[in-house]
Amino acid sequence: MRTKLALSCLVLSASIALSSAIAPNVARLGISSTAGTAYAQSTNSERFRVAVLDFDFSPTDSGFLWAGRAGGVNELLVNKLVQDGTYSVIERSRIDAILAEQDFGASGRVDASTAAEIGRILGVDAVIFGTVTEFTVDRQTSRGSVGFFGVTAGTDAEEANVRLNARMVSTSTAEILAVAEGMGAADQSDSSVFILGTGGGTDTDNTDRLLSAASEQAIDQVLVELVGVSERLAALPAALPDVEAIVADVFGSEVVFNKGASDGLQAGMVLTVETVVREVTDPETGDVIRRVTQPSGRVELTDVDEQSSLGRIMSGSMEVGDVATVSDEEAPPNLLDLE
Repeated sequence: MRTKLALSCLVLSASIALSSAIAPNVARLGISSTAGTAYAQSTNSERFRVAVLDFDFSPTDSGFLWAGRAGGVNELLVNKLVQDGTYSVIERSRIDAILAEQDFGASGRVDASTAAEIGRILGVDAVIFGTVTEFTVDRQTSRGSVGFFGVTAGTDAEEANVRLNARMVSTSTAEILAVAEGMGAADQSDSSVFILGTGGGTDTDNTDRLLSAASEQAIDQVLVELVGVSERLAALPAALPDVEAIVADVFGSEVVFNKGASDGLQAGMVLTVETVVREVTDPETGDVIRRVTQPSGRVELTDVDEQSSLGRIMSGSMEVGDVATVSDEEAPPNLLDLE
């Protein structure tokens, strides 16, 4: 009896010790202790990252008179997306840097294919682009009859009209997820006084305010369509960033890379690392035209901030200066890693 009791206590103690050792790693992986088959927290719980490119401006008639003001449409859409909170919108400066670096502007207007390519480089899930097709202000002036002293009353009527269309493209598939169109109109009449045919009263110019109000109406309509496809975006395969990260530091089994969340990297991603064994340069310009590499290992990212990433070595060995790219491989949970 005493032998059985002692054996039971020993088994219980061992179970408690094993549970205590595993628990921190289970928590670190986002796995519920009551569901042994569960895996890390799905990235679907995170907001999808989107980039908003400059809208083309191709209005008809007199719309070109207001071309300088049409640039605000992009900023208004970005602000609306941020306020809504469904998507995470990346910084404009990051988009400009990539467009300049890759010289996308020289190729003309953006289509679904080039939008997906830009999105992969930016490390976003979807790209939004579109066209402003109407951006006009119509003004009509009416005058009343001449009264005493040659004074006549008149009215200036202004109406702003904005029309635009937008598309959202999946970065991973180049599929057009949404096509949205928005229209807005705003008007106001101002009374003025004219003396002998010359404007002698107030001539309030509400052009900017009217264009802004009409633009906001159009953007609100577009926003509804863009937000409405978030579930469809969630059903698509995750977009892998087309980014090249450089090993900045190696310490034991930990590796630091010089790219981070701003480049689309996320914790849980697996990077394939290669060592550059030779660089081939152009004999005329001296520019590097090809790198000869060989595989050196794989790394799972465990912590990512805006500018850098920390990972643990899964296989192989690496050194500072090695080049890494994102793999479509999933890192398995390592429950018995007792670091």
